[in-house]
Amino acid sequence: MKTSDFDYHLPPDLIAQTPVEPRHASRLLVFHRNSGEIEHTTFWEIGSYLKPGDLLVINQTRVIPARIYARKPTGGQVELLLLHREDETTWEVLVGGKRVTAGKTLHLEDGLTVQVIAQLDGSRPRVRFSEPVEAYLERKGQMPLPPYI
Repeated sequence: MKTSDFDYHLPPDLIAQTPVEPRHASRLLVFHRNSGEIEHTTFWEIGSYLKPGDLLVINQTRVIPARIYARKPTGGQVELLLLHREDETTWEVLVGGKRVTAGKTLHLEDGLTVQVIAQLDGSRPRVRFSEPVEAYLERKGQMPLPPYI
């Protein structure tokens, strides 16, 4: 089996840009294994397809605006995508485009600084912000959108 076996055409106008409100009105595709029939309905109806013993897992994760831009001391722009919060000010990040090395200090708007404290691998350093970064993300961060959007 190859991953290309799962490729399919998805028209851009069918890709949701924002969640449906109310959320239970979102579309639901039901595949009936016994007959091969495909049925289109809404999530509101999911209870009619569940049987005793079925497990329904609800994903309530929220995407944070984790893409920010910093400046090197030379003035060059660096894109940072925050991946994993290790503590109040320390994050594992993905650096887009330009390489940064341990010991470098990057500068954000509003006077915040970002110290590169370790190179984990490739373009994933561990960084320490001069203060907790969550409020900055709410003001200046951008949503990390997948390439197909």
